[in-house]
Amino acid sequence: MNFLNSKNKVGSSFILLFSLIYLAAIFEIPVNESLSYDVVSARTLPYCLALVAILVCLLQIFVSAEDDSEESLHTAIQGFQWRPCLQLTAAMFLYGMSFEFLGFLLATFLFLLVGFAILKEKRYLLSLAVAAGVALFMWLVLTQLFSIHLDSGEVYRMFFGS
Repeated sequence: MNFLNSKNKVGSSFILLFSLIYLAAIFEIPVNESLSYDVVSARTLPYCLALVAILVCLLQIFVSAEDDSEESLHTAIQGFQWRPCLQLTAAMFLYGMSFEFLGFLLATFLFLLVGFAILKEKRYLLSLAVAAGVALFMWLVLTQLFSIHLDSGEVYRMFFGS
């Protein structure tokens, strides 16, 4: 089977490329020198995730268990909804860029609301409740359970001081 005609192999190649870039970026994560002898650091989970993703992608590309009746890439992308995909990608970019100004809680809440709107969710109260609940739950887990400092943002500091 031709490599470019297999949607799974092309998709795995894109994820492999992303994982390799992610792996290279992991080494930019600062590690506390006083904890340098610890087994687990800020790089541990991202490093393991990158290695697992690379391994799975390589297996998918070279040792694929698919049959010849697999859907081709051209057939797979026919009728694909590109607009919501690009909108969600732009929303993720803006989400990452808004952390310093909005802070984790507000940025995450707004990102989830925008994502629900892009996906045309019509149950607005449910969307508000889920966005607020997920943002608050993630904030609690990250700050209280894992003791990770999350920036409260410039908006918070403008209204409530530092």
